[in-house]
Amino acid sequence: MFMRGRKRRDPQTTDPRGSIDKSLSKGVPDYMEIPLRQWLWALLEEDEANAQRIALHLKLRVDTGREEYSPAKFLTARTNKEQLLDVVNAMLHLSVPPTTQTYNPNPATWSGRRQYLGTHGSSAREQAIAELEDMLRLAGSTYRVNDARTGLELRVDATTQQAVVSTLAAARTPQSGSAADHLATAWKCVYGRDPDPSKAYSEAIKAVESASQSLIEPNNAKATLGTMLGVIRNSPQRFSTAIPAGGAGDDITLVADMMRRLWQGQTARHGSQNPTRLENQREAEMAVHLAATLVQWFTAGLVQRTP
Repeated sequence: MFMRGRKRRDPQTTDPRGSIDKSLSKGVPDYMEIPLRQWLWALLEEDEANAQRIALHLKLRVDTGREEYSPAKFLTARTNKEQLLDVVNAMLHLSVPPTTQTYNPNPATWSGRRQYLGTHGSSAREQAIAELEDMLRLAGSTYRVNDARTGLELRVDATTQQAVVSTLAAARTPQSGSAADHLATAWKCVYGRDPDPSKAYSEAIKAVESASQSLIEPNNAKATLGTMLGVIRNSPQRFSTAIPAGGAGDDITLVADMMRRLWQGQTARHGSQNPTRLENQREAEMAVHLAATLVQWFTAGLVQRTP
């Protein structure tokens, strides 16, 4: 198979596609439905085992009526348009080849990742993904295959996306801790097929904490945005930025304001007697992009301690 789930989206949550170019097509437009089903059938036709895994992953009851039981036929022909995207997303997720650290040469141990992936799961998978990407692009879909090839995500302006990719690469340093991992998770949670705005916001905060801790509170392993803002408030003159504030105030003021907005904007940080309000999609998108900027500034050395 070439394998590839999803939770039901909270109807009260802002539609995550609202910020995407209005010229793009939402969901599966009529003119893309048959080509997408044909693409699925070509991969699953002789791979019932993996089709069954996808159905189980999506918690779908396979019902082929009086016909012979066939998860492949059910996923290809009997799912609705919304479920079609779930199936594609699950195929991408479940077909990720074993890493070099976990690779086992015995195909019987690959949890079914054999048919649509090919014997070793690389060239066949990449070819199938390339065909899918081409289809989504030509159809003007709001979705694209993510860079990690692990699922679908909403399209974002190419320049913006490249900036985040560059930030992720720059953040993979010992000084930045796990900033890159947190930022990557935040991006997936806000733009992936299964958006989780609250988790995206939380991961965005963790990304900034990881990137800035070694500069602002190097001796506090439990530093948070709150404690670091306290350090800045008490000693703003200890920090400088690439663009000086001049006579307008301390260099670090802009950075501190951005960190404070991110920190105070998290509505689900603590519980109370009142109902907890989870962050919505628009808040999460702003938080992730704000975090990406801050992470880039800290990892690139644009924020420094004064001698």
